[in-house]
Amino acid sequence: MFYYKTFQEILIIPLQKVMNRILEEGKVPQTWNNANIVVIPKGNADNTQVKNYRPISLLNADYKIFASILADRLKEVLKARIGEDQSGFLPGRQMKENIRNILNAIEYYDKNIQKEIAFLFLDAEKAFDNVNWSCMFEILREMDAGFYFSNAIKAIYSQQTARVITNGQISNTININKGTRQGCPLSPSLFILTIEVLLNVIRNNKELKGLQTKNYSYKTRAFADDLVCLIEDPLEQFEKWWKVILDFGEVAGLKINRGKTKILTKNMLQEKKENLQKVTGIEVVKKVRYLGIELTASNAQLYKNNYVRKWKEMKEKMKKWRFIQFSLLGKIALVKMKILSEVNFLFQNLPILRTKKIIAEWHKNILKFIWEGKKARIGFKQLKDDVKRGGMGLPDLQLYYDAAALSWVKDWTTLTKRKTLALEGQDLKKGWHSYLCKEKSSKERNFGNHFLRAALIRTWKKYKKRFHNKIPLWCSPLEAEHRREIPRETWLTYRQILTVENQEASLKSYEEIRRMDPTMTWLNYWQIRGIFQEDKRIGFELKETYWDRLQKIETKTTKILYKQLLAWDTEEDQVKTVMIKWARELGHTIMLSDWEKIWRMNQKLIYAIELRENWFKIFYRWYLTPERLAKFSKGKGDGKCWKCQKHVGDFMHMWWGCKKIKKYWLEIKREIEKILQIKFIVKPEYFLLGMMDFQMDSNMEKLFIYMTTAARICIAKVWKTEEIPTIEQWVLKLIDIKNMDLLTQKVSQNISPKQWTDWNNLRQYLSRSNIELL
Repeated sequence: MFYYKTFQEILIIPLQKVMNRILEEGKVPQTWNNANIVVIPKGNADNTQVKNYRPISLLNADYKIFASILADRLKEVLKARIGEDQSGFLPGRQMKENIRNILNAIEYYDKNIQKEIAFLFLDAEKAFDNVNWSCMFEILREMDAGFYFSNAIKAIYSQQTARVITNGQISNTININKGTRQGCPLSPSLFILTIEVLLNVIRNNKELKGLQTKNYSYKTRAFADDLVCLIEDPLEQFEKWWKVILDFGEVAGLKINRGKTKILTKNMLQEKKENLQKVTGIEVVKKVRYLGIELTASNAQLYKNNYVRKWKEMKEKMKKWRFIQFSLLGKIALVKMKILSEVNFLFQNLPILRTKKIIAEWHKNILKFIWEGKKARIGFKQLKDDVKRGGMGLPDLQLYYDAAALSWVKDWTTLTKRKTLALEGQDLKKGWHSYLCKEKSSKERNFGNHFLRAALIRTWKKYKKRFHNKIPLWCSPLEAEHRREIPRETWLTYRQILTVENQEASLKSYEEIRRMDPTMTWLNYWQIRGIFQEDKRIGFELKETYWDRLQKIETKTTKILYKQLLAWDTEEDQVKTVMIKWARELGHTIMLSDWEKIWRMNQKLIYAIELRENWFKIFYRWYLTPERLAKFSKGKGDGKCWKCQKHVGDFMHMWWGCKKIKKYWLEIKREIEKILQIKFIVKPEYFLLGMMDFQMDSNMEKLFIYMTTAARICIAKVWKTEEIPTIEQWVLKLIDIKNMDLLTQKVSQNISPKQWTDWNNLRQYLSRSNIELL
């Protein structure tokens, strides 16, 4: 895509003409029809078996841009047409909704033990590859996709070919006549559009019995081709369900693999389970893996089957990593990529923890890996703080869990996912807002008698005072107190029904409220009025709170919440101990704004981990000095400087005060002045922290940071020796930094040419210098 971004002014017009012509004529260029397929082995499977290779289709780049445009347009239509029980590949829908509904269903049948339920986990054999094109075209016609869009789809799916590349050899052309195209941005949307026909038949077929509450029916959940059916009275109902699924499969090309399809039952005797397996020919299991989560008939097993198992895997990984050399920032990056990504998946899809104990143990394991079992040199709060505040960005797993849990609680406050909330709270006496906004209601024991609710409300209570101290305006008084008695589609909140003047809240008139909600009755109004009088004694949160703002956000909720929770958790550490030490040793006050400037600069300008890590180590005073080592060894060392052997080797002496080191810095200053062709006085903060108080343009500022960083790295390399770095060594390091910077600029698509470093000053310096480089 870098090619297209670079030459977009040249490419946009001809590409636009080609695409519009396809929409009108229904024909695509021949090269768009072909796919080159390469195969990669599946993990540790037997590589001599063809089935153990995964095919990857390489498609024409112009075609993928065209397909992306069509996919974006189709998604906007599908959001309204696809039922909410399909969570795959649509904006605003997530797989956690599937897990949530299944867990809620298990909780429902825990309380309704007289009802038998079977969860049928279907395995569709090569689902995307078997879609019938004629069926897909008919569905598009029925949904009135339009002349131009239908033309484009038919053009793509009229004549497809592929060639397989094996060991550099290209096979003969293979004609393809079914399936959605692998690697095509349109494929997921076309598939869920096709499978929606099956889901719709199941929803509307009254003979198919699923979980039924007062207002809603729960029969299926799907994430693309991962389908689960909720079948009540499975021995009587299964054949009806199976016939519907097979009938659809014959038309649409869906093939069910009975061998991999599983059934999980609840409230069934062993004899009936065995009979069900015999009748259906499908294995009835005690445990099933669905969308990466291990499910059983009891939610009490979720912790053991998922959290305990996952951390056992993580510990094994960290044991293997011990034998590989990583830098400090490299270890933090590894934790983010290999640990956070996997446990955060659990947090977002399974927020069921009721204690901090397990995550506290995880943090111990992670810190043990980072510090290699030795004493930590940087505190955990400093490690986990945001890099914009001088931290190193180590993930705090507890805060990630809390953010994920609060993103689920957010649904209780917005009340938008009515069907999910109806099942999750089907046994509650009051509305969700009662438990979230009011202290007395939260004492109802029944609320905690639910595996999910009990864990989520704990997290909410932990941060409740951060979100509001009085009654929030997002609270709906009618929903809070009378949700069960008054079923409604919408619930008016205090923000809608109150008038605020001079920091005083008053209830709007019945006529004003009725204009907002025509279904409002006099009884409802007087109910609201009574609740308002009670809540007024507590007071209302009239100013917009963080939670008010969060409710307006629909994407990346967990990430946004994590940043805020981290800021709250580290707010007492805003002025770090090391910042005070630096100010004391430099002999003057350093404003917080100056620290923030250098943190931003290091994050923005320094891409290489080695350079960024050196600055962090200096800032946090990482390096063990002779003075500190003497204290550790209980008097065995004299604590004298390794360089001059005269003075006490404290941190500032080792990096600046030693005469030999001072001479080195003066030489570095002289060479920097030659390179940048400027004059400046000598201050330790310039060289040790990159904190400058003299004016330079942005490029010279960047070069100055690179040059001082190179000088510090040279000192660090001879840290515990009498040796003093030479200018030749410094220049070699600077050339190495220059080469890596130029390479980064070439390969990175995120750096615009305007941000590239201009190294001409260094080139000119090298051309006129007589420095001998080994």
